[in-house]
Amino acid sequence: MSSGFLGFNIATNGLFTARTALDVTAHNISNANTKGYSRQIVEQRATRPLPNAGKGMLGTGSEVYGINQMRDFYIDTKYWSESAILGQYSVKKTQLSLIESLFNEPSDSGFNTIFNSFFDAVNGVVNNADSGEHRAALKEAAVTLTQYFNTTAQHLKKYQRDLNFEIKTKVEEINVIARKIQSLNQQIYKYELDGSKANDLRDERAKLVDQLSKIVNVEVDEIETNPEVRNGNLSGVDNRDKSEKHFRVKINGQILVDHFYATELKLVPRENADGDDVKYNPEDVEGLYDIKWANGLNFDITDPNLGGELKGYLDMRDGNNNQNFKGKFDLAVNNGDGTVTLTISNPSRIDIDAKGIITVNGRSIDYTDFQYDSVANTITLNVQEGQWNSISTPISDVEIGNGMAYKGIPYYLNRLNEFVRTFARAVNEGQDRNGAPIAELGGGHFNAINSEGETGLYFFTYKENSTAKGTNELGGPLDYTKITADNFSLSKDILEDVGKIAAALNGESLPSGNGFMEGLKALRNYTHLFREGTADSYMNSIISELGINAKQANMLEATQTNITMAVENQRMSVSGVDINEEMTNMIQFQQMYNAAAKMISVMDQILDVTINRMGV
Repeated sequence: MSSGFLGFNIATNGLFTARTALDVTAHNISNANTKGYSRQIVEQRATRPLPNAGKGMLGTGSEVYGINQMRDFYIDTKYWSESAILGQYSVKKTQLSLIESLFNEPSDSGFNTIFNSFFDAVNGVVNNADSGEHRAALKEAAVTLTQYFNTTAQHLKKYQRDLNFEIKTKVEEINVIARKIQSLNQQIYKYELDGSKANDLRDERAKLVDQLSKIVNVEVDEIETNPEVRNGNLSGVDNRDKSEKHFRVKINGQILVDHFYATELKLVPRENADGDDVKYNPEDVEGLYDIKWANGLNFDITDPNLGGELKGYLDMRDGNNNQNFKGKFDLAVNNGDGTVTLTISNPSRIDIDAKGIITVNGRSIDYTDFQYDSVANTITLNVQEGQWNSISTPISDVEIGNGMAYKGIPYYLNRLNEFVRTFARAVNEGQDRNGAPIAELGGGHFNAINSEGETGLYFFTYKENSTAKGTNELGGPLDYTKITADNFSLSKDILEDVGKIAAALNGESLPSGNGFMEGLKALRNYTHLFREGTADSYMNSIISELGINAKQANMLEATQTNITMAVENQRMSVSGVDINEEMTNMIQFQQMYNAAAKMISVMDQILDVTINRMGV
């Protein structure tokens, strides 16, 4: 038989249920504009009924058994995936836009204008070979041309340093977020021991994953584990209904946070065993960072699944369009002095650094010097015997650095370097990119005759320690692999004396001979200088590639923004707070509260009559 106070208790339970629902509604409304907040709802159920003297079961009211957040893990996962792609292309859009503004085409200060001015000055000497004034104009036009490449290359290297700093910043952000997620995991575990839901802490954690997903591709899972099963049931008591949430975050396929444990990334300078800076691309600036895990394991920056802003910065900093050094290992000779000489055939490029790190069979070893044999087309490298003995055989492919498929700073620097080396060789020695003679140039400026009757002078050389090289300082044939876009220079001889500019070919009278300048003028339209054709075509192909890549990044960023917003709208439709809906709920719960309060008043009157008046 039920108690006479049962109705009072039922109404009281209803009062508490309605009040809790109102509190949750108020919490939702106050956080309607809080970024990352998920709408919360009250889970309500009828309490356990009581037997009613053999005449069925009598209800005992309602209770709140949980306050849950409205969140769809599938949509969250989808958002994190799209966010990583958006982060990557947002970075590339910004960085490629900067490089586009550096080339500044078409404009009055772009390559085409400067190149035209150079050949206009050449034409001036053709028509006035005996004029010192026109030679001076040619010198100034050549200086402007070299400075264009110097400035462009120096800015690209500055951008690479800036990108290196951005990578450092992003790694630090990842580490900070990892520590925060680890701390939240501990707090959530503590608050959920009694079966409650730490909804607001979970929202804060999901918001951190949102931030992380834009920086790097993430994988998140939350596994229900039974501590008795995991640790071994020593009590003999069946605790299969007990469980805890094990939250894990992976980045780039490797664990960053595993419940209460968080690891970190660290930045490691690129250096050899002696601590000297090394370069993965000959074009790289010094002091670039590699990324490793705190335990020393590699963080694979070449993983095709890597995404996010970190991927964007790495592609722009290291992207060489897979044109890093590669070759075939042929022979190893022990020199008997603690070193081993390696012979590499078919090198993909010969402008590598004098010392650095080469990868053999997946192992990195230091080399101390190299020599190139142009006849055999081989490179020989000297390495320490102790390092070489650690390499297993057989060996086929070797490489320096990583092949990065994207066209980033190293790629554009390499293209500029190829231009200045090829153009310098053509002007200096009258040869095309393959070393074949260009008939019109008659052996180049080196074999042409200047106004003083001299030969053997280079027109273009390179700067070393901020000083332009002169012919007499080179100590032998000019090593064109040493010419780069940022050290490209007019020779010191010509900078100091425009009379050193050679205009005539052998056999022509001075000072009116202009055969070399006639050939140099024809170089403008020489279609076999580069694979792309003329010098103009080559440079315009670089600018076109850059424009296409920038346009692609803009398009993909815009598309990805729309996709990410669509997924975010899906997420908001589940998790977002709708003020109109909450106002409706507020009125509903208010009426519930008022009705429960009225029921308490009625029950009070019934009990008053029962207790105080029935005996009168």
